Amino acid sequence: MNSERKERREVQLAKKAETIEAAASEVLVINETRIKIDGRPYDLVENYHEGFSAERLGERFSQILTKYDYIVGDWGYDQLRLRGFYEIGSKKGSPYQSIERLDDYLYEYCNFGCSYFILHNLEVQTPEPIPANIRKKSSKRKSQSSSKKHNSKNNVFTNEKRYNIRSQKNKKNAHLKSVSKKNTKHRHFTIRQK
Repeated sequence: MNSERKERREVQLAKKAETIEAAASEVLVINETRIKIDGRPYDLVENYHEGFSAERLGERFSQILTKYDYIVGDWGYDQLRLRGFYEIGSKKGSPYQSIERLDDYLYEYCNFGCSYFILHNLEVQTPEPIPANIRKKSSKRKSQSSSKKHNSKNNVFTNEKRYNIRSQKNKKNAHLKSVSKKNTKHRHFTIRQK
């Protein structure tokens, strides 16, 4: 029975390895500072504590990272995490995605003293825009659903119960005024002077 479990586990691990290899990107190290990932050139800007591993980078690399100017890979718990950053002064992304915020990222999100590497993307690819016919369909759906809401007479939210807030405030203020008048006539305590 134990041998059957081991065999099943080995088969599962083999299938998992095949899927990882199929989805893995091709990483080619040209020299110490030049790398090609799926035929696109990258420069290795920094390799802190020998954090760069071409094999693990190939397993973890995704095509969405090609839109960033810099890619930072850091290690934590024997896992490689990749994060993209934009050039300084770039209008893309939010300000915390700028490469000048790299130190903040390393101090706040990475393990203390972890090994990491920085790749500079030499051929930044812009993401493909969404086709116009897909965008129009989604905007039509929104407009149709909003017009349905306005046109329906049996909408629960149109028959709201409204409260007159001003009349309630006036009642509260009137009560306070009557209490304050009572307190001025008769004091319940005396103030002693020294």
